Amino acid sequence: MSSDSNVFSSSRYIRIVAYIVLSISALVVLYPILFLVFTSLKDTNGFYTNPFLPTLDVHFENYPQAIQTGKLGLYFMNSVVVAVASVILTVIISVLGGYALGKMKIPGSELIILVFMTFNFIPGIAIYIPLYKMMANMRMLENIFSIILPYVAWQLPFSMYIFKKFFETIPSDLVESGRIDGCSEMQTFMKIVLPLVKPAIATVIVFTFINNWGELMWAQIVTSSSVALKTLPVGLLNFKTEMGVQWGPYAAGLCLVTIPLLVVFAYFQKYFIAGLTQGAVKG
Repeated sequence: MSSDSNVFSSSRYIRIVAYIVLSISALVVLYPILFLVFTSLKDTNGFYTNPFLPTLDVHFENYPQAIQTGKLGLYFMNSVVVAVASVILTVIISVLGGYALGKMKIPGSELIILVFMTFNFIPGIAIYIPLYKMMANMRMLENIFSIILPYVAWQLPFSMYIFKKFFETIPSDLVESGRIDGCSEMQTFMKIVLPLVKPAIATVIVFTFINNWGELMWAQIVTSSSVALKTLPVGLLNFKTEMGVQWGPYAAGLCLVTIPLLVVFAYFQKYFIAGLTQGAVKG
Protein backbone atom coordinates (compact mmCIF):
# COMPACT_ATOMS: atom_id res chain seq x y z
CA MET A 1 0.00 0.00 0.00
CA SER A 2 2.80 2.35 0.89
CA SER A 3 4.54 1.44 -2.37
CA ASP A 4 1.47 2.48 -4.40
CA SER A 5 1.21 5.73 -2.48
CA ASN A 6 4.89 6.44 -3.11
CA VAL A 7 4.43 5.84 -6.83
CA PHE A 8 1.36 8.10 -6.89
CA SER A 9 3.21 10.79 -4.93
CA SER A 10 6.25 10.68 -7.21
CA SER A 11 4.11 10.83 -10.36
CA ARG A 12 2.28 13.83 -8.92
CA TYR A 13 5.56 15.60 -8.28
CA ILE A 14 6.68 14.80 -11.82
CA ARG A 15 3.48 16.36 -13.20
CA ILE A 16 3.97 19.44 -11.04
CA VAL A 17 7.55 19.84 -12.25
CA ALA A 18 6.39 19.31 -15.84
CA TYR A 19 3.69 21.98 -15.48
CA ILE A 20 6.22 24.40 -14.01
CA VAL A 21 8.71 23.79 -16.82
CA LEU A 22 5.99 24.10 -19.48
CA SER A 23 4.66 27.30 -17.89
CA ILE A 24 8.12 28.86 -17.86
CA SER A 25 8.69 27.78 -21.46
CA ALA A 26 5.35 29.25 -22.53
CA LEU A 27 6.19 32.51 -20.76
CA VAL A 28 9.57 32.67 -22.48
CA VAL A 29 7.89 32.18 -25.87
CA LEU A 30 4.95 34.54 -25.25
CA TYR A 31 6.73 37.36 -23.44
CA PRO A 32 8.37 38.89 -26.56
CA ILE A 33 4.89 39.20 -28.09
CA LEU A 34 3.50 40.69 -24.88
CA PHE A 35 6.48 43.04 -24.69
CA LEU A 36 5.73 44.23 -28.24
CA VAL A 37 2.07 44.84 -27.37
CA PHE A 38 2.97 46.64 -24.13
CA THR A 39 5.44 48.89 -25.97
CA SER A 40 2.92 49.70 -28.70
CA LEU A 41 0.66 51.28 -26.07
CA LYS A 42 3.32 53.52 -24.48
CA ASP A 43 4.82 56.88 -25.36
CA THR A 44 8.58 57.28 -25.60
CA ASN A 45 8.89 58.50 -22.01
CA GLY A 46 6.83 55.57 -20.73
CA PHE A 47 9.02 53.14 -22.65
CA TYR A 48 12.24 54.40 -21.09
CA THR A 49 10.68 54.69 -17.63
CA ASN A 50 9.15 51.18 -17.56
CA PRO A 51 10.27 49.19 -20.60
CA PHE A 52 9.31 45.66 -19.52
CA LEU A 53 5.85 45.92 -17.97
CA PRO A 54 2.51 47.49 -19.03
CA THR A 55 1.54 50.92 -17.73
CA LEU A 56 -1.77 52.54 -16.89
CA ASP A 57 -1.00 55.39 -19.32
CA VAL A 58 -2.26 53.78 -22.53
CA HIS A 59 -1.70 55.42 -25.94
CA PHE A 60 -3.97 53.87 -28.57
CA GLU A 61 -3.12 56.76 -30.89
CA ASN A 62 0.18 55.01 -31.62
CA TYR A 63 -1.60 52.74 -34.11
CA PRO A 64 -3.05 55.43 -36.41
CA GLN A 65 0.23 57.33 -36.04
CA ALA A 66 2.12 54.21 -37.10
CA ILE A 67 -0.07 53.86 -40.19
CA GLN A 68 0.50 57.50 -41.10
CA THR A 69 4.20 57.83 -40.26
CA GLY A 70 5.21 54.51 -41.73
CA LYS A 71 2.84 54.81 -44.71
CA LEU A 72 1.74 51.29 -43.79
CA GLY A 73 -1.36 51.42 -45.99
CA LEU A 74 0.64 51.71 -49.23
CA TYR A 75 3.46 49.49 -48.06
CA PHE A 76 1.03 46.87 -46.77
CA MET A 77 -0.46 46.45 -50.25
CA ASN A 78 3.02 46.23 -51.76
CA SER A 79 3.98 43.52 -49.26
CA VAL A 80 0.75 41.60 -49.94
CA VAL A 81 1.36 41.66 -53.70
CA VAL A 82 5.01 40.65 -53.32
CA ALA A 83 4.37 37.92 -50.75
CA VAL A 84 1.32 36.38 -52.46
CA ALA A 85 2.84 36.48 -55.95
CA SER A 86 6.13 35.00 -54.77
CA VAL A 87 4.33 32.25 -52.83
CA ILE A 88 2.17 31.30 -55.82
CA LEU A 89 5.12 31.22 -58.23
CA THR A 90 7.31 29.32 -55.76
CA VAL A 91 4.64 26.67 -55.13
CA ILE A 92 3.85 26.17 -58.83
CA ILE A 93 7.48 25.92 -59.97
CA SER A 94 8.74 23.87 -57.02
CA VAL A 95 5.82 21.39 -57.01
CA LEU A 96 6.33 20.69 -60.73
CA GLY A 97 10.09 20.42 -60.30
CA GLY A 98 9.71 18.21 -57.23
CA TYR A 99 7.32 15.91 -59.09
CA ALA A 100 9.68 15.65 -62.04
CA LEU A 101 12.66 14.83 -59.82
CA GLY A 102 10.74 12.52 -57.51
CA LYS A 103 8.47 10.55 -59.84
CA MET A 104 9.57 10.85 -63.48
CA LYS A 105 12.83 8.89 -63.17
CA ILE A 106 15.02 11.69 -64.46
CA PRO A 107 18.68 10.57 -64.65
CA GLY A 108 20.81 12.28 -62.03
CA SER A 109 17.84 13.62 -60.07
CA GLU A 110 19.70 13.32 -56.76
CA LEU A 111 22.63 15.28 -58.18
CA ILE A 112 20.28 17.93 -59.54
CA ILE A 113 18.57 18.51 -56.19
CA LEU A 114 21.98 18.50 -54.48
CA VAL A 115 23.17 21.26 -56.81
CA PHE A 116 19.99 23.22 -56.11
CA MET A 117 20.45 22.83 -52.34
CA THR A 118 24.02 24.18 -52.48
CA PHE A 119 22.56 27.56 -53.46
CA ASN A 120 21.04 27.78 -49.97
CA PHE A 121 24.56 28.02 -48.53
CA ILE A 122 25.47 31.11 -50.53
CA PRO A 123 24.97 34.19 -48.31
CA GLY A 124 22.57 36.70 -49.79
CA ILE A 125 24.99 39.60 -49.31
CA ALA A 126 27.40 37.91 -51.73
CA ILE A 127 24.96 38.18 -54.64
CA TYR A 128 23.29 41.54 -53.98
CA ILE A 129 25.70 43.56 -56.14
CA PRO A 130 25.69 41.26 -59.22
CA LEU A 131 21.94 40.76 -58.85
CA TYR A 132 21.37 44.52 -58.67
CA LYS A 133 23.50 45.05 -61.79
CA MET A 134 21.58 42.31 -63.61
CA MET A 135 18.26 43.93 -62.69
CA ALA A 136 19.59 47.30 -63.83
CA ASN A 137 20.68 45.86 -67.19
CA MET A 138 17.23 44.31 -67.59
CA ARG A 139 15.61 47.68 -66.73
CA MET A 140 13.62 46.10 -63.90
CA LEU A 141 14.63 48.30 -60.97
CA GLU A 142 11.43 50.32 -61.13
CA ASN A 143 9.27 47.21 -61.34
CA ILE A 144 7.65 45.11 -58.63
CA PHE A 145 9.12 42.01 -60.29
CA SER A 146 12.58 43.15 -59.20
CA ILE A 147 11.48 42.07 -55.71
CA ILE A 148 9.27 39.10 -56.59
CA LEU A 149 11.62 37.17 -58.92
CA PRO A 150 14.64 37.08 -56.56
CA TYR A 151 12.34 36.02 -53.72
CA VAL A 152 11.09 33.12 -55.84
CA ALA A 153 14.63 32.11 -56.82
CA TRP A 154 15.81 32.12 -53.20
CA GLN A 155 12.96 29.90 -52.00
CA LEU A 156 13.00 27.39 -54.86
CA PRO A 157 15.83 25.03 -53.75
CA PHE A 158 14.41 24.28 -50.31
CA SER A 159 10.82 24.16 -51.59
CA MET A 160 11.72 21.78 -54.42
CA TYR A 161 13.58 19.56 -51.98
CA ILE A 162 10.50 19.34 -49.72
CA PHE A 163 8.23 18.40 -52.65
CA LYS A 164 10.69 15.86 -54.01
CA LYS A 165 10.88 14.06 -50.66
CA PHE A 166 7.09 14.05 -50.31
CA PHE A 167 6.54 12.72 -53.82
CA GLU A 168 9.01 9.92 -53.12
CA THR A 169 6.80 8.72 -50.24
CA ILE A 170 3.82 8.25 -52.60
CA PRO A 171 3.59 4.64 -53.88
CA SER A 172 4.58 4.40 -57.52
CA ASP A 173 1.63 2.03 -58.07
CA LEU A 174 -0.74 4.99 -57.77
CA VAL A 175 1.06 6.87 -60.50
CA GLU A 176 1.28 3.80 -62.71
CA SER A 177 -2.44 3.06 -62.26
CA GLY A 178 -3.27 6.54 -63.50
CA ARG A 179 -1.08 6.09 -66.55
CA ILE A 180 -2.62 2.66 -67.24
CA ASP A 181 -6.11 4.20 -67.07
CA GLY A 182 -5.14 6.51 -69.89
CA CYS A 183 -4.34 9.67 -67.91
CA SER A 184 -1.69 11.96 -69.29
CA GLU A 185 1.25 12.88 -67.08
CA MET A 186 -0.40 16.18 -66.18
CA GLN A 187 -3.74 14.51 -65.40
CA THR A 188 -2.00 11.93 -63.22
CA PHE A 189 -0.21 14.73 -61.41
CA MET A 190 -3.29 16.93 -60.91
CA LYS A 191 -5.90 14.26 -60.04
CA ILE A 192 -3.91 11.60 -58.20
CA VAL A 193 -0.63 12.94 -56.85
CA LEU A 194 -1.24 16.59 -56.02
CA PRO A 195 -4.09 16.02 -53.50
CA LEU A 196 -1.75 13.78 -51.48
CA VAL A 197 0.88 16.47 -50.88
CA LYS A 198 -1.27 19.12 -49.18
CA PRO A 199 0.99 19.07 -46.08
CA ALA A 200 4.01 19.83 -48.28
CA ILE A 201 2.14 22.66 -50.01
CA ALA A 202 1.18 24.15 -46.64
CA THR A 203 4.77 23.85 -45.39
CA VAL A 204 6.15 25.64 -48.44
CA ILE A 205 3.48 28.35 -48.24
CA VAL A 206 4.22 29.07 -44.57
CA PHE A 207 8.00 29.12 -44.94
CA THR A 208 7.92 31.17 -48.15
CA PHE A 209 5.40 33.69 -46.85
CA ILE A 210 7.25 34.24 -43.56
CA ASN A 211 10.65 34.63 -45.25
CA ASN A 212 9.40 36.98 -47.96
CA TRP A 213 7.07 39.02 -45.75
CA GLY A 214 9.87 40.02 -43.38
CA GLU A 215 12.74 40.35 -45.84
CA LEU A 216 14.42 43.76 -45.56
CA MET A 217 17.86 43.94 -47.15
CA TRP A 218 17.04 43.26 -50.80
CA ALA A 219 13.75 45.16 -50.64
CA GLN A 220 15.58 48.19 -49.25
CA ILE A 221 18.28 48.02 -51.93
CA VAL A 222 15.99 47.62 -54.91
CA THR A 223 13.39 50.21 -53.78
CA SER A 224 15.87 52.88 -52.66
CA SER A 225 14.89 55.09 -55.60
CA SER A 226 11.18 54.26 -55.65
CA VAL A 227 9.00 55.11 -52.65
CA ALA A 228 5.91 53.60 -54.31
CA LEU A 229 7.45 50.10 -54.33
CA LYS A 230 8.62 49.94 -50.72
CA THR A 231 7.40 47.05 -48.58
CA LEU A 232 6.44 46.98 -44.90
CA PRO A 233 9.89 46.11 -43.46
CA VAL A 234 11.37 49.05 -45.37
CA GLY A 235 8.52 51.31 -44.27
CA LEU A 236 9.27 50.57 -40.61
CA LEU A 237 12.59 52.37 -41.05
CA ASN A 238 10.61 55.63 -41.26
CA PHE A 239 10.25 55.55 -37.47
CA LYS A 240 13.95 56.23 -37.03
CA THR A 241 14.59 59.98 -36.98
CA GLU A 242 17.41 62.30 -35.96
CA MET A 243 15.82 62.43 -32.49
CA GLY A 244 15.91 58.64 -32.14
CA VAL A 245 13.26 55.95 -32.56
CA GLN A 246 9.59 56.56 -31.75
CA TRP A 247 9.21 53.34 -29.81
CA GLY A 248 5.44 53.44 -29.30
CA PRO A 249 4.43 53.92 -32.97
CA TYR A 250 7.30 51.69 -34.06
CA ALA A 251 6.06 48.81 -31.87
CA ALA A 252 2.51 49.46 -33.09
CA GLY A 253 3.74 49.14 -36.66
CA LEU A 254 5.47 45.86 -35.78
CA CYS A 255 2.22 44.56 -34.28
CA LEU A 256 0.35 45.38 -37.48
CA VAL A 257 3.06 43.73 -39.58
CA THR A 258 2.92 40.58 -37.43
CA ILE A 259 -0.85 40.05 -37.81
CA PRO A 260 -0.71 38.59 -41.37
CA LEU A 261 1.97 36.12 -40.26
CA LEU A 262 -0.24 34.88 -37.44
CA VAL A 263 -3.25 34.61 -39.76
CA VAL A 264 -1.33 32.59 -42.38
CA PHE A 265 0.16 30.25 -39.80
CA ALA A 266 -3.17 29.77 -38.02
CA TYR A 267 -4.91 28.92 -41.31
CA PHE A 268 -2.27 26.41 -42.47
CA GLN A 269 -1.33 25.15 -39.00
CA LYS A 270 -2.90 21.70 -39.33
CA TYR A 271 -1.25 20.90 -42.66
CA PHE A 272 2.00 22.60 -41.66
CA ILE A 273 2.46 20.46 -38.53
CA ALA A 274 1.46 17.34 -40.49
CA GLY A 275 4.07 18.22 -43.09
CA LEU A 276 6.83 18.59 -40.52
CA THR A 277 5.79 15.35 -38.83
CA GLN A 278 5.73 13.38 -42.08
CA GLY A 279 9.08 14.77 -43.08
CA ALA A 280 10.59 13.82 -39.73
CA VAL A 281 9.20 10.28 -39.83
CA LYS A 282 9.81 9.44 -43.47
CA GLY A 283 12.91 11.73 -43.90
